[in-house]
Amino acid sequence: MVNSHSRNFSQGEMDFLNDDELDLDLPVTAEISKELFATEIEKYRESETNGTDVDNFDVDRFLVQKNFHYLPLDSLIRDLSGLSQRMVQTLLEQIRSNYDDYLTFSNTYTDEENETLINLEKTQSDLQKFMTQLDHLIKDDISNTQEIIKDVLEYLKKLDEIYGSLRNHSQLTEALSLGKRLSKSLHEMCGIEPLEEEICSGLIEQLYKLITASRRILESCADSNSPYIHHLRNDYQDLLQEFQISLKILTEKCLENPSSLQNLSLTLVSIIKTA
Repeated sequence: MVNSHSRNFSQGEMDFLNDDELDLDLPVTAEISKELFATEIEKYRESETNGTDVDNFDVDRFLVQKNFHYLPLDSLIRDLSGLSQRMVQTLLEQIRSNYDDYLTFSNTYTDEENETLINLEKTQSDLQKFMTQLDHLIKDDISNTQEIIKDVLEYLKKLDEIYGSLRNHSQLTEALSLGKRLSKSLHEMCGIEPLEEEICSGLIEQLYKLITASRRILESCADSNSPYIHHLRNDYQDLLQEFQISLKILTEKCLENPSSLQNLSLTLVSIIKTA
């Protein structure tokens, strides 16, 4: 039984080895040659011509596609080195066999009377002139421009100050003019009996606002020695003195009859507190 079984197994094993359908194809590597790389380069040229997007040359993928990964590394290096040496030799032979054409190409850039060389020299000269002018612009012209801009900014600043000063002068003139008219009216009201308490209170409040605004404007012009500002200061002092006289008169009237002039008394007290 044992021997029969062994014979049957051996016979089956032999049948397996003799199976005609068994396919044991081994990978075949491409021959390393100039044509192999030329074919690959031609693919990229065609893709560029057709406008097709292609990835950059991938060495690893190229080696795998050509089954070079099955070769020993030493053998692959030796074959590629040999191809490189042959390509260098081929290039030298082509230059040697077409040496006249090579010299003609080289003379394009070495002949002193060559138009291309003359244009290049002219371009170089123009470029040097441009660089010189640019250097001059950076060192001198830009510095001068910066000084001019600085002077213009200072001038504009002065104009702004002058405009502000003129605006203050105009406001001060209007305030003093209106103050004089109101002060005259208030002084006249002080002599009227019975006293118009409401009108006097309104005149006092308006005059106090005008005098306060005028004082602030004059303080902003404290450094000015112009005759016009000096004139405005005198007008302000005249207005202030007349206002103080009217307040003194009205204060005395309130003290004489506080019960009948309560609103005016409150106005006077508020002025004294804020002064």
